[in-house]
Amino acid sequence: MPLLEVCLIDGNPISNYIGNILKKPDAIVWLRTVRQKHVSSNIESVLSTQMKVECENREVNQGDIQSFVKVCEDIIRDYPQYDIALNASGGTRIQALIAAEIFLSAGKEVFIIDTEHSRLIDLKTKESKSFHAALTVNEYIGLYGVKVLSGTRFDPEIGKRSGLTYFLGNNIEKVVPFIDELRIEWNEMGEKKQNKQWKLSNKFIKFTITYDSEKDLMRFRYGQPENMKMYEMKENYYHYIFNGGWLRELVFLRVHRAQYDDVRLDVRLDRNALSLDPKAETMIDIAMMRGCKFYVFQCFSYPVTRESFIALNAITHTIKFLNAEGYIFVSHKPNRSFIETAKDSGLRIISGKYIANFSI
Repeated sequence: MPLLEVCLIDGNPISNYIGNILKKPDAIVWLRTVRQKHVSSNIESVLSTQMKVECENREVNQGDIQSFVKVCEDIIRDYPQYDIALNASGGTRIQALIAAEIFLSAGKEVFIIDTEHSRLIDLKTKESKSFHAALTVNEYIGLYGVKVLSGTRFDPEIGKRSGLTYFLGNNIEKVVPFIDELRIEWNEMGEKKQNKQWKLSNKFIKFTITYDSEKDLMRFRYGQPENMKMYEMKENYYHYIFNGGWLRELVFLRVHRAQYDDVRLDVRLDRNALSLDPKAETMIDIAMMRGCKFYVFQCFSYPVTRESFIALNAITHTIKFLNAEGYIFVSHKPNRSFIETAKDSGLRIISGKYIANFSI
């Protein structure tokens, strides 16, 4: 017999999406309120790239238990030609309990998706099965009605300069003040740049940046005095060294480690998405999908100023909207107010020398 999956809708769409991907039903009935229409529509949109399925919406009133009971009983009556499975992961707690009892009493399958541990739990048989949620960053964000305009999965050049990137991260307390000084000097040179060389040297490390105006490139020599290495950068050298590209790549390299993770660098969201808060940040430095969890990693490569608090507020809106776990990476020592503001928003701060050893 064909399979019908009944889904309780709430503000977190991932459990319903995964339930349908695992069960592959022939038809879906969404139980939702009037205001949750966009949630089921977003899930349908992402599901349409994976499978063909007929969908029906039935409206429920969260405060009217009797009408909710009737809606559940009507579904069982209206689909006699289907095997029926209830995904009780969403909705309110009361709705989930009532629906589970009704469908179990009718001999139907009832299950929940445990997103925390990537398990499907069958409430009828009391059995659980682990699953691998092969969900991409783009698909996850799409579940919230937002389109990803761009994002880098991996650029070979990032790997080629990873030695330089890790050098900067491992010596961040010495290198960052040096970069700050050079940025000012570089900007003061105006549009017409001259050949220039800058050196940072002590008994432990050496770091030399050479700008070749004729070839419009930068050469980086770095390492311990007895073991120097070189990397030459023709394009985007300003973005990399002066605009925090090295910090974003460092964090990207630190989290881009597990085989099944989907990690994207420089993710740009469509500002025109109606569901996106106008105050939200549309540029995410690094986004990662691991299992059923979504992470946002945002990098601050400049000294903390008033603008940093504005940027922190914007990315906080994005993280909360996407139900993500948020991490803030700060190359300069953050002040107490910045730390407390981030923590009050549920974000975790990683700064200075701890960045190069970060793992999750």
